[in-house]
Amino acid sequence: MPRAPLIPAFGPGAPVSVLVDYDGTVSRQDIGDVLLERHALVDRATVAAVDADYDAGRTGSRALMQWDMDVLPRDGTLLRSVAATIQQDATFPSFVTAVRGAGATIEIVSDGLGFYVASNLARLDPALADLAIATNVNDVDGSGTLDFPYGHPACFVCGTCKRERIRAHSAGGRAVVFVGDGQSDRYAAHHADIVFAKHALLSWGNATGRAFLEWGTFAEIEAWFRAALADGRLPATAADLPRWRATHRPGSPGFICGPEAWGPGRTTPEPLG
Repeated sequence: MPRAPLIPAFGPGAPVSVLVDYDGTVSRQDIGDVLLERHALVDRATVAAVDADYDAGRTGSRALMQWDMDVLPRDGTLLRSVAATIQQDATFPSFVTAVRGAGATIEIVSDGLGFYVASNLARLDPALADLAIATNVNDVDGSGTLDFPYGHPACFVCGTCKRERIRAHSAGGRAVVFVGDGQSDRYAAHHADIVFAKHALLSWGNATGRAFLEWGTFAEIEAWFRAALADGRLPATAADLPRWRATHRPGSPGFICGPEAWGPGRTTPEPLG
């Protein structure tokens, strides 16, 4: 798997980073949910109760994912074969080509079970085989344990700290676009400059009055991206970035998650308004 560098590296071109969730965003369904629906070794009521705890903020995604692996069969071949059947957005490869063609950076940031992301992307289009991915490491062929190379060192709520991926790209002098759909995507969206949202993420944006852009397919985002580089909604060159930053998002947002908001060592989040 082409692991995203912990400290992003950037080339010449548009000073823009596009960070994209995978489950429910590139894939049309959350693959972990599909695996549990079809192959969980516990009844559906138990799965629903655990999911409800996560949705209500009574458990974090690290604990949730380890529970998922504990109740799925120890059969990596089976789990991969199911994951490979889940439909992905067929317009995503063209979007990646457009971002790369502008000299911008694109990275997958996934807080899912992780083991299927690289293989599914390569199946969608071989040109995606080198796409940088920040996700959890899953011993799906062995014990089913997970490691979290992109986790926060002082907060243990999420496996992949999408918030810190956003902040790492921003610190590198980038305008950051985030594309997502789910619960944990809120933590990233709060720090991104521009957010494309649907499903739970869009509902949260609407409830809190945040300016998110609704989307359906990556073809729509690609059209917006090309036009935004041409009309100034995104900075097209490094020389454009200071003026763009001054007019679009001059201040740094405060924290709604992590040790700054919750204190260090947390494994469960606090509810977000």
